[in-house]
Amino acid sequence: MALPEAMARVGHARRRRLKPKLHPDEPIAMNAHRILLCLMILAGRLAATEPVAVTFQLDWKPTAQFAGLLLARERGWYREAGIDLSLRPIPKDEGVVSNVVAHARWIGSVESGVLLQSRAAGLPVKAIGTMLQGTPICLISLRSAGIRSPRDLVGKRIGVHADGDEAVKYMLQRAGLDRRRVEVEVVGYDLTPLLDGRYAAVQGYSIDEGVALRQAGHDIEILHLHDHGYAAYGQVYITSEAFLKSEAPLLRRFLEVSRRGWAAAVREPDTIAGMVVSTVPGTDRAHQRGTVEALIPMLTREGGPGSIGRMRRKTWERAVADFNALPSTPRRLKVSDIATFDLQP
Repeated sequence: MALPEAMARVGHARRRRLKPKLHPDEPIAMNAHRILLCLMILAGRLAATEPVAVTFQLDWKPTAQFAGLLLARERGWYREAGIDLSLRPIPKDEGVVSNVVAHARWIGSVESGVLLQSRAAGLPVKAIGTMLQGTPICLISLRSAGIRSPRDLVGKRIGVHADGDEAVKYMLQRAGLDRRRVEVEVVGYDLTPLLDGRYAAVQGYSIDEGVALRQAGHDIEILHLHDHGYAAYGQVYITSEAFLKSEAPLLRRFLEVSRRGWAAAVREPDTIAGMVVSTVPGTDRAHQRGTVEALIPMLTREGGPGSIGRMRRKTWERAVADFNALPSTPRRLKVSDIATFDLQP
């Protein structure tokens, strides 16, 4: 017998001897086991792709102020990323930060000053990104009042909201002005006192009241506080430390989709205006479009093109330092208390 043929026969005999003997019922049991295993794997995959319910607590109504989030949700981009996002308008007599802390899988948006105050009060919440690389908080005046810089406020009477008093104080301090040289009064949201001359300037939101006044034909000047020493962000993304610790990858996906939404929204102001008018009673299409156009410069104010959603450590360092210097600050903070930069797109 040729050697190759003999070796082939030996190998064949060895395979015959090593072939296991099966019980007659075993093939059926093995097939059933395999089918069950496949079903379990399939169920696991289906469960893994089911979007996770996340609530976003707005600090205002779902208007064009939140254009990027509105558009991304409308086009299903959050769901594609495994997030079933619901937008919750700010409710009466409820705090945004306290709501975010009290509920699982909640995100919110607030002004950076509100976050600082909340953190100093002991609430376990942090910033993970920001919609605006600046703040729409501003002083609005009629152009005829001649207010072009903080120094032009000396000897004038201005009206501010209760939550904007500290911001104005920061600006005056950075400008080297004694607060006593400017008459500051707390006022409501009615702009009539500005238009009838009772105040030289009033605090407002440039992407809201500023837009409305200009569209109504008033010749106004807007003094953005962030251009004059007030280190702040607007519409900061915040979440609880518990959510941040347990589901950081989900939060990272949220930020990535939100950035995509904002990048698209600035190219489609008419689409955003139509969405808002059809869903939020009392809104005006021209005003909503104007809001989108007014906030565009603030989306990339610090980082330029491609920086949507990002915040800088340096800005938070200044904000924290200013906050710690206030006599009314209940607790000194560090940047690490306030923000994490690990999830930014």
